[in-house]
Amino acid sequence: MDALGSPTALRRSGLDRRRYLAILFLLVIVVLVGCTKGNDEPSVSVPADCQQFLDRYFAAWKSKDVATLQALSFYLSPEDRSRFPKGSLELWRESKNKLVTENFQRVTNEFGDFKDYKVVTVKAMTISAQGQPAANMVGAGFHTEVICKARFSKKHDVHVGVHLIKETDGSQYIVAAWNFQAAL
Repeated sequence: MDALGSPTALRRSGLDRRRYLAILFLLVIVVLVGCTKGNDEPSVSVPADCQQFLDRYFAAWKSKDVATLQALSFYLSPEDRSRFPKGSLELWRESKNKLVTENFQRVTNEFGDFKDYKVVTVKAMTISAQGQPAANMVGAGFHTEVICKARFSKKHDVHVGVHLIKETDGSQYIVAAWNFQAAL
């Protein structure tokens, strides 16, 4: 038998310590990996047509395609369109396109180039034209509020809120309002 202070006993206790430290190290790694996986936000169910619209909208941001952003932005209900005097609808389009361009430049200057996005929440509702004051304010149709976490080149985490409207189930979405805010 080896004495407590013999070289064989010291080698064995050194191996035991290394084995213990290796097991402890692996346990810490497993716990850390498990904890970081839990911080991921759960995936959100987005209707297919809404997801297609968001992909197209954010692709326009990524490629800096302001013309597409202009085409996809600013809802105007049929009632509102009918109230415009002859020839003024074109003036409205010009001013909304100018606003889209200015907002694109402001967001790009503040946050940098758009990289990617992830949908965090989706809230959909239908507003009918009959008997609802909300239909007079925001327009009848399918309304979808979407909150995304977007990455930009300067400020990486930006919360993007978009209010989408489509008049009928088969029509295309359009952005009625948006908000870009740096994550705190």
